[in-house]
Amino acid sequence: MEAIVLAGGFGTRLREMVPDVPKPMAQVAGRPFLEILLN
Repeated sequence: MEAIVLAGGFGTRLREMVPDVPKPMAQVAGRPFLEILLN
């Protein structure tokens, strides 16, 4: 299976919650969001 995961953008709406990490690396349930998407 091939896929494209779009993970760009500045994450302005998430900046209050995760100011020091890129949006795809924001923690969700203890794991980076990108990891959840890829699994």
